[in-house]
Amino acid sequence: PPGRGLVQRAVSRMLTPGTVVEPGMLAPARDTYLAAVACGRRDPATGLPRAVGLAWVDASVGAFACAQWSADDLPHALQAELARLSPAEVLVSAALARGDDLPERGWLRSYALSACPEDAFEPESARIRLCRHFGVATLAAYGCERLPLATAAAGAIVQYIERVNAPLLALLSDLRAYDTHGFVELDSHALRALEVVEPAHAEPGASQPGATLLATLDATRTPMGARLLRRTLLHPLRDRAALEARLDAVAELVARIGLRQRLGALLDGLGDLERLAARIAHGAAVPRELLALASGLGRAPAVVEALADCAAAALGETRAELDPCADTRDLILRAVADPSEATGRRLRAGYSAELDALVEAASETRQWIAALEGAERERTGIRSLKVGYNKVFGYYIEVTRPNLARVPDDYQRRQTIATGERFVTAELKEHEARALHAEERIAALDGELYAALLAELAHAHARLRRTVGALARLDLWLALAEVAVARRYTRPELTDDSALEIVGGRHPVVEATLDGAEFIANDTTLDDLSESASADEPTRAMLLTGPNMAGKSTYLRQVALITLMAQIGSFVPAQRARIGLVDRLFARVGAEDDLARGLSTFMLEMVETAYILRHATARSLVILDEVGRGTSSADGLAIAQAVIERLCSVTGARTLFATHYHELARLAETLPRLSAWRMEVAERDGQAIFLRRVVPGASEHSYGVQVARMAGLPSDVTARAAELLRQRPAAPALVAEQTADYASDEDAVEAAPLRIGDGLASDERELALALASVNLVAVTPLEALNLLFSLQQRARVSLGLADRADRERG
Repeated sequence: PPGRGLVQRAVSRMLTPGTVVEPGMLAPARDTYLAAVACGRRDPATGLPRAVGLAWVDASVGAFACAQWSADDLPHALQAELARLSPAEVLVSAALARGDDLPERGWLRSYALSACPEDAFEPESARIRLCRHFGVATLAAYGCERLPLATAAAGAIVQYIERVNAPLLALLSDLRAYDTHGFVELDSHALRALEVVEPAHAEPGASQPGATLLATLDATRTPMGARLLRRTLLHPLRDRAALEARLDAVAELVARIGLRQRLGALLDGLGDLERLAARIAHGAAVPRELLALASGLGRAPAVVEALADCAAAALGETRAELDPCADTRDLILRAVADPSEATGRRLRAGYSAELDALVEAASETRQWIAALEGAERERTGIRSLKVGYNKVFGYYIEVTRPNLARVPDDYQRRQTIATGERFVTAELKEHEARALHAEERIAALDGELYAALLAELAHAHARLRRTVGALARLDLWLALAEVAVARRYTRPELTDDSALEIVGGRHPVVEATLDGAEFIANDTTLDDLSESASADEPTRAMLLTGPNMAGKSTYLRQVALITLMAQIGSFVPAQRARIGLVDRLFARVGAEDDLARGLSTFMLEMVETAYILRHATARSLVILDEVGRGTSSADGLAIAQAVIERLCSVTGARTLFATHYHELARLAETLPRLSAWRMEVAERDGQAIFLRRVVPGASEHSYGVQVARMAGLPSDVTARAAELLRQRPAAPALVAEQTADYASDEDAVEAAPLRIGDGLASDERELALALASVNLVAVTPLEALNLLFSLQQRARVSLGLADRADRERG
């Protein structure tokens, strides 16, 4: 009997961050990834693995992919891809969890790591495991036959899912090997600085997405479209043909308001068909979800009809992939009962003759029991007699105490209660047993038939995925078109050269937060660097000076975001834009530290700048803001100048460099690829008025006291600061008239001395270098006197005369 004896128990599944598939535990607008990292043998010279493989799966939809990188790309390529994926859980070997396989692995601590046995990442075992899972003899068709570490990572995921939640394996019907070189490289620093998908400074517990590019562009109508938008922003393309196809689709939707309205109405309320289809595949879908899927599929024919006369090739291809899956939809509608009918069964009447017979028999029994009360009242003459039911005693006949003398002989006493007695009859017990047996058989058969229905529907999973994928793409393009129309975006012109020309560019996120107020637009022009370019020396870098709050960072970010938007196939916030496709987008903006890794603000800035200098190419876009701010003015100025010279003279990357070091603007006179610009500021009654316009030339003031006053510092503090500023002599000009003559060879570049002096040398050569670095044309008499005194004091120390002079004065 239930509740007695031994009960068989077993672990049916384990709940881990990367294998959660329950709708209530998933964020609708973002993917939930389970990733795995497999490291090869280490190179004794560098300490880094010779190769690393990465695989990931989104168990809620069945997406499964892998990639592999050589030592030349490590560890930054792996870091960048994990930053894009932001996996909920990362599988690693025990050695990697300890840090043995991948030195400098502190960045992995930001992910939920799950250590797996070493043999889970053995390439040959993983290959056999994957072949067995897919039922194939070779992995060549999946593109990973010659990627042993990518295969190892994918095999580790299959083994892990098999252990924690085996039914999810039914979703892994395909594996895709991909190459990240097809995407624009965006590392975690650039994603954070540009606030692509997450705000840089999110409020704790904030429910709103924040001011991000994702939130600005997200006019999607379905959860699957929202997830696709996020993935698209994190993986901008370098393939011009693919981008032009996307832009064609968006352009046609922009031009046809009627088509936009019709498609919008069809996509509204469509639901998350992608995850619904996946829940069917692993046998977890409930009737309500099946009916929601059938309802969504019912709109597909109308979408196909709406796209019938579209000229854009991408829209035509999407239409071709929109399989309405009519047979699947008909099966669901024929089989699944409406939950609102509250029958207690999942299957509709007429689907199974056997089930219908059981239901009819149970119904007849319940009808007999329902009529029993009236029949017994008439037979016994007891008007208060009642027929009832409880879970302990089953069905019974209840008679009140005053009527017990009238109880027939065939009544069998079952229970005594305060107001009377409860009885049963042999006939009642027989019908009760029949009814209970029928209900048990109905429940069992209903469950068996429903499981078989899900298994049958699972065969259509591949078709369903293609259809919902097409609907998600359509939702994405429609959202980009809606935003383009609402915010007056224009189609960018994409080119294969390295030019960058933006006329009337605007920051998409800032503009969206102004509530209709005008955003001051600005232009940007960086020339192509090629043999076919103009004979004049091309401008490859803009040096932007100006005070805080004037808009330097906003301008830098808007250029990067416009470029990023163009390379996802979106219209851009500009009057006109000509974008030479970039291979990498680097951003070093904002001040922060990483104390967990022992990196101060300045050290982290230098680490990020070093990465940019070593990996930027002539096709890259680099934005740098206030490089060198975390140290002394002399050191910071020296570093900033050296960085600019390297980017202009060696790398040739398209660069926007914002700085408070106004002296650097003089480099535009000696660096032919550099032009100086400033944020225009007007003064009125001692107050700085920021005009937000980028104009040629260099700033002469930082307006720090005025900004401090605007920030609310006490008036006596700002007044004292202004007085001290007037009394303090200006710092000597430290920028050399002759810039460093960088060699093309990287070793020679790194060995080249910085031709900058700081007046604080300790030997003859450095004293001479400091003196040669002074711009005598720009220095004032007082500055020259102070500098001469400083040099004299350092010379005395170098010659050992300082102590003697001090003794003589004593």
